[in-house]
Amino acid sequence: MVLPAKAPQISIIDSGSTNRPGVTITVDQAGNAVVELRGSQPQATKLSEQLCETLMRDVKAAGPLSALPVQHCMKSASFGSSLYVEFNGDRSPDVSCSPQPDPRSAALHKDASDILQAVRNQLHLPMLRTARPVRPIQ
Repeated sequence: MVLPAKAPQISIIDSGSTNRPGVTITVDQAGNAVVELRGSQPQATKLSEQLCETLMRDVKAAGPLSALPVQHCMKSASFGSSLYVEFNGDRSPDVSCSPQPDPRSAALHKDASDILQAVRNQLHLPMLRTARPVRPIQ
């Protein structure tokens, strides 16, 4: 299942952990989304255009995603996960750590988290990410 090829697409990738499946959500600016929960069939859904437009704006404002600063944080070996944003073949570093000191990474963290939450609510999925922030390594 894919989105219309003409629309620019952004993927949000949550790696999951030993007790929580990973998920990839691919969205376009119009709010069309494909949700691929690891081990399940892809599902199409419609998200808020405003959420997706905000993500698109923030991704474009961030510049090359791979050039964003890397923020490390402590994670459990079995329960830790990573969160990435991909656009036009370019992938961000892990933006799961909170707070993100770089405002571009912080915006991507918020946008990705908001979209993950919206997908969870719409498709009645179990918690896709932990709700508590993770402290960065100093």
